[in-house]
Amino acid sequence: MEPLSTALLLVHPFLALLVVMWLVRQHGWRKGGGTLKGEARKEALAEHVRSGERLLVATIGLVLVAIMARAAAGYIEEGRVTAMLLPTSLHGWTGPLGVWVLWTTVRHGRKALAAMEAKESMVAPRTRHGRAADLMLILVGVHAFLGFLYTFAVLS
Repeated sequence: MEPLSTALLLVHPFLALLVVMWLVRQHGWRKGGGTLKGEARKEALAEHVRSGERLLVATIGLVLVAIMARAAAGYIEEGRVTAMLLPTSLHGWTGPLGVWVLWTTVRHGRKALAAMEAKESMVAPRTRHGRAADLMLILVGVHAFLGFLYTFAVLS
């Protein structure tokens, strides 16, 4: 593989490391958010919501970076943008699945926030939001491990 192709394909893992750390920090709200009271909780919740929305956008951007890197590497290696576009590993197929789970997590978070603001019961949407977040963290762990293994394939 050409060095430029390798470099392009390695942009995604480096950016992904930042997104994974952000996601773990965001998931920490489950433990830390319940201990806050009053105005401090309102401010922390507002930051959690903003951060979650930004995390979704950043994750979509991260997937687009991976797709563009594969397209560029395909063009460099074989002269066709589509040559390396389709995923060739489980890691590549779980990326879009992870975006869908994150989008679902954010959607349930929006529903929980809307219920809270309307002074309705938010137990069900909050529970769904938390469970989707747990699933997201598990999926990210599996995806990151598969990506770690795939990095060795790219480097060899």
